[in-house]
Amino acid sequence: MNISNKIEMFVDDALIDSFKGCSLKLTKPIRKEKVMTFDQPWESETSGYITVLNDNGVIRMYYRGATDRIDNKSYEYTCYAVSSDGTNFSRPRLGIHEHNGDILNNIILKHVPECHNFAPFIDTNPGIPNKHKYKAVGGHERIDNKHAKLYGLVSADGIHWERISNEPIITDGMFDSHNLAMFDRNIGKYRCYARYFDQEGLIEPKPYHGIRSIKSFISDNFETWETPVNNSYDVPYKEEFYTNATVCCPGAEHFYLSFPKRFVADRQRDFFTAAPAVSDAIFMSSRDGINWNRTFMEAWVRPGLDRKNWVNRNNMPACGIIDTGGNEFSMYISENYRTATNGIRRLAIRKYGFASVSAGYEGGSFTTKPFTFKGNSLFINYSTSAVGHVKVSLLDEKGSLLLESAAIYGDEIFEKVNFGTSLNQFGGRQVRLAFDLKDADIYAIKFGE
Repeated sequence: MNISNKIEMFVDDALIDSFKGCSLKLTKPIRKEKVMTFDQPWESETSGYITVLNDNGVIRMYYRGATDRIDNKSYEYTCYAVSSDGTNFSRPRLGIHEHNGDILNNIILKHVPECHNFAPFIDTNPGIPNKHKYKAVGGHERIDNKHAKLYGLVSADGIHWERISNEPIITDGMFDSHNLAMFDRNIGKYRCYARYFDQEGLIEPKPYHGIRSIKSFISDNFETWETPVNNSYDVPYKEEFYTNATVCCPGAEHFYLSFPKRFVADRQRDFFTAAPAVSDAIFMSSRDGINWNRTFMEAWVRPGLDRKNWVNRNNMPACGIIDTGGNEFSMYISENYRTATNGIRRLAIRKYGFASVSAGYEGGSFTTKPFTFKGNSLFINYSTSAVGHVKVSLLDEKGSLLLESAAIYGDEIFEKVNFGTSLNQFGGRQVRLAFDLKDADIYAIKFGE
């Protein structure tokens, strides 16, 4: 295994050979400030399907606005907000579309099928024209009982959008959810993650019957897409994933991270509405975008003490991990759906700390598989208590000791491990790392200069 100088997060056991007295532990995000309440006339109690993009320090938020009923048909809006810090969002008065005679609003799309589940991304494909810098997918018009229309859109500024074609780009699915696309630099192609209904075992399946599940498509050009591949998991138990919020981790793009809203249809807490189903958010990871690790079956975000978050279809993670500086990533989650305080709350996550190898007061240890690296130093993302410690040993491929650190204690995103000598002499050679932990967590490692 060649980890070069990449950030290796301990969200799975791909790098781990053995544990003793410690285990992988999911890190729960911290609920922070509420950044938006959907209280404008062109928003509603069912506004949602949120995407957040970091565009060179400009943080762009996109979401579904209100739904109008005209001639017994639904017509919706797509809205846009902006922030410089990820905490304070404003609605620019764009003057693009009017709502009840008011054109000074933040509506960017109106009364088109894409408004239901509009999901944009910044295209990092080298060589694309500037007018196609921003791309998006949206739409869910039914063709028949198994197919619907998912359209592709392009924009030069992220605000003014047009379809890339009058024809849908994908029709193999129902798309009645937040379907997401990206340019995946790991494979040099576009990916689209979409909902499908797993109807295995159903004798006469009907539209929207089955288990809500995730599949992905690949494309060279964003217009022609290959046959989809269903997500595969390392556990047999099937859960319903209403959305997927799949991204490549900023700064560690070889990790695919997904934050599905887990949907439990047969439970109900009828505090505010008689509508059935409750939801929470989960975390899962992948190294190829298809085969997913479900080490952590527990919730990443629980509904919590706010009873309005037990209303159906709540707790939907927005798509996007934002580096808001300092020691944390920011993510966003819906809350109070179907109530007057429906809105978005920020979540704070330790940078590259979605999970850890964790040991308690009694202590523990773990050893990695053999790997090669690039760099003259090792840096660790770790946390200990005041009495805890981390000790790191560099071993050869067979497990013989090469170097050993003193006890390290503290709490740092990436701190250099002092081995007393440069690691250059071991570059390109198969080595292992061994960690001795006491009341400590190791979240990630990286080699570098």
